[in-house]
Amino acid sequence: MDEHYESELAQSTRVLDDVDRALERLSAGTYGSCEACDAPILGADLVADPTRRVCEQHLALSSGGSDDGSAGAY
Repeated sequence: MDEHYESELAQSTRVLDDVDRALERLSAGTYGSCEACDAPILGADLVADPTRRVCEQHLALSSGGSDDGSAGAY
């Protein structure tokens, strides 16, 4: 398998997993709340990244300040 293809496939899988988790949170009524502290995630942040799982404070703590939308260990 081509290395570029494998990389693209892995990235697509991560995106789909993030979407699945967001849909699960929506069904559970927890969408838009930080997984670490239950604080609300700003609407503008959810518009920019609908799969966002943590608030700004926990995003900075878990990712060293990079805004990649992930939750690190959360």
